[in-house]
Amino acid sequence: MEKTEALLIADLCEGDETALAPLVEKYKRMVYRLAMQITKNHADADDVMQEVFIKVYRSIRTFRKGAAFETWLYRIAVNEALNFVKRRKRQRESALEAASEAEYEAITRYRAQIANDPHVHAEKAELRHHVTEAVNNLPPKHRTVVILHEFEALTHAEIASILNCSEGTVRSRLHYARKKLRTMLKSYVDASDV
Repeated sequence: MEKTEALLIADLCEGDETALAPLVEKYKRMVYRLAMQITKNHADADDVMQEVFIKVYRSIRTFRKGAAFETWLYRIAVNEALNFVKRRKRQRESALEAASEAEYEAITRYRAQIANDPHVHAEKAELRHHVTEAVNNLPPKHRTVVILHEFEALTHAEIASILNCSEGTVRSRLHYARKKLRTMLKSYVDASDV
């Protein structure tokens, strides 16, 4: 019988290292996807993912009972990814080299739908490239909010909790990010579509 998440966390708090593996298995894709979107590099995303779970193991005793583990994990993942980018003083590179698993599935479904119309496919692929490039060129604070809201589908409250800021700050960052995206993408799409 599988243990519940709460029991795994309790066991981990008591030093049972085996309780970490099921938590890693459950959340590794989410952490990797988030790290990949922030670092824009597979190797860096792998490093961030490892550091996140090491940090979870080392700091699990600071996790407040009754709080949402996933929100706590998101906060660690975002902070670790942003700190990684800062430590590397990485210059912004080209768009993501590979799509996340969800994006890959969406692209695959889309390609199946338009298999008979190569022009539509080419236009959509070009637009996706430009949108990804524009998101990647946002300042880290704005890019992170866009990723969490648009790609991870988190609410303003969840993002505020993860980033340890107010919901108003999240709304403000999202507003300015969308405004910048409209400007960057105005030659590709109608501004109301962004």
